[in-house]
Amino acid sequence: MNNSMDTKLQEALKKANTEVEKSGIVDPELKKIAFSKAVDFYLQEKPTSILKSTEKKEQTESEGLDFWSSFSHAVGRDIKELKDVYTIKGEQILLVLSSIPGSTKAEKQRNLSALVILAYQEGLNREWVSSTNLAEAAAHSKLYDKSRFSKNIKSDWFRFEGVKKGLKYRLSGPGTSGAKILLESLIR
Repeated sequence: MNNSMDTKLQEALKKANTEVEKSGIVDPELKKIAFSKAVDFYLQEKPTSILKSTEKKEQTESEGLDFWSSFSHAVGRDIKELKDVYTIKGEQILLVLSSIPGSTKAEKQRNLSALVILAYQEGLNREWVSSTNLAEAAAHSKLYDKSRFSKNIKSDWFRFEGVKKGLKYRLSGPGTSGAKILLESLIR
């Protein structure tokens, strides 16, 4: 290993160790994972070329088209119909419905979460969706309840992994079917 790479590695190890120690993580396995992620973060190279704003805009537009066409193909609906239900802001998927179906707030939160996860899974090909993304979508639809949200969406429709802010969700088989049926009913 050359000298500059060795120095960079030493600096990354030092910074990662400091961050992990400051975090207060006690579990040895979680510490190893956090340390590994921190080292990866500190070893990242800075991009050598920066996209011009027009190139960024074109890239975002093409990514948006990829989402819409992938999602449309996966659920068998026209893009125009899907845009009556969803919108994308950056990489955040939101619902544009005036009201979410459901007789209780918990049922509405479950339905919203299922629809949003379906879009992430089928449109962006993401297996897991962070609780942060779901919370933002729920807040946008005025359905976010900080104290009960994750409890309210625990059902056989979802699988989850992680804890607290690292919690991620995906749809189960029944959840995928339920979300598609719900989407179909909204489009009609």
